[in-house]
Amino acid sequence: MGCATITIKYLLYVFNTLWAIIGILLIILGGFGWDAMPRNYAIGVISLGGVILLIAFFGCMGAARESARSLWTHAITMLVMIVLVVVMICFNTRDVFKKYALQEVNDFWQKEITQPGSMDNMQIVYACCGRDSAEDYVNIGRSPPSSCCKDSNCINPLNVYITGCITKVEAAFADEVLTTQICEWCLLGVSVS
Repeated sequence: MGCATITIKYLLYVFNTLWAIIGILLIILGGFGWDAMPRNYAIGVISLGGVILLIAFFGCMGAARESARSLWTHAITMLVMIVLVVVMICFNTRDVFKKYALQEVNDFWQKEITQPGSMDNMQIVYACCGRDSAEDYVNIGRSPPSSCCKDSNCINPLNVYITGCITKVEAAFADEVLTTQICEWCLLGVSVS
């Protein structure tokens, strides 16, 4: 075996190990995000992680056994992965998590109208009150709950959060498009290398 063959063999090990780590991280991300993102996206992220692990397996096995069949399988699956990532970059629906979060706010607000306390957790996390503003509670004939106040202290009217949860959630997900694009381009870069 020549120096070039050994170098290529170890480069395949290194890149496929990195590829396997990315696959494992995607599976973990999909698992942790099962309730935080739309189900079809969570399933897609877990599936992508599994496919990446499979690709890494063929790369490592092909390099270890110096099997032409495994290396060709690895090369073809990498080519398919590159095409899929380019398609994902071109046709990706932007703001999918933001839309999902805004739908959650609307759903929780509709539930709040019939079941008081449904918005409490969201109002505490985002430091907001009501769907559009604190006036939403007045409009349904209730005073804002303690979750609408700083430190749950509504005695002082200055502690009431005035901003609605829709506005706060939109601000929280404002950077989602940039983050998604960076992840897609990084995945493409790793695929090509």
